[in-house]
Amino acid sequence: MNKNKIRIFTYLPSPRIWKSLIAADLTNIKLDLRADKPKNLSRWVWDFDARPFEENTSEDKLLIKGKKGFSNTLTKTKKFLTLNPFGNVPAAFNSIGTIGVFESNSILRLVARIGKNKINLYGKNDFIRSRVDSFLDSSLVFGSLNQSYLLALNSNNPITKTIIKSAENSYKSYMDGIETNLMLNKNNFLISNDISIADICFFGEFFQFAIYSSKKPKFENKYWFDIIKKYKKDYKKAHKLLDKLLKIKSFKKIAYNTLVKLNYYD
Repeated sequence: MNKNKIRIFTYLPSPRIWKSLIAADLTNIKLDLRADKPKNLSRWVWDFDARPFEENTSEDKLLIKGKKGFSNTLTKTKKFLTLNPFGNVPAAFNSIGTIGVFESNSILRLVARIGKNKINLYGKNDFIRSRVDSFLDSSLVFGSLNQSYLLALNSNNPITKTIIKSAENSYKSYMDGIETNLMLNKNNFLISNDISIADICFFGEFFQFAIYSSKKPKFENKYWFDIIKKYKKDYKKAHKLLDKLLKIKSFKKIAYNTLVKLNYYD
């Protein structure tokens, strides 16, 4: 058994898990991926050994009311919650199910660390790795600030002017930082002339926001507009980097078909 093999339980399509899938493809790591559409995960046992639910299972499990985008009751084992106390997905595990890793950026870091002998995506020294972490942490703030907006767009609830304005401000703040970095440092990628998980994370978080925020609300809303479209001309270098990344084989392999279906690329 490969002690470094990573098992991931998640929903797809998800740009946030694209991050780990892209890093794994770049570093030639084979992942044990267990995934389904979000609406189907209520019919799964959430566990290290995640699988479609069977009524006659005898394992020790808990019924948990869904949250953060899941409205149905979810079936989670005590082992799952022991390894992943926040009970969310994506969730990653070591090959024997004794260690759990949660949050998409932490899973991304794990893949980069294990695959560093193939290609170093995390940086050559502590200062560079800490700079990479700065971009990953900034993306985490961005994702947290616009969570209410994305969930509202994907639900049957009206979206308030306040929620839309908050999403607009968080998008501008995040993209301002990305654009400024690319403009002043003049590297091919965010950290240097070599790709890193900072670029992979930016790609995933941008399209997590883009896929949902381009949807028109189910309720008529005079305040709604396509935030990305409105500000696209302000972030030319950031969009140029996204286009460059999508031309890389691993990015195209993981993300292209989904983005074409959503009319992001012809």
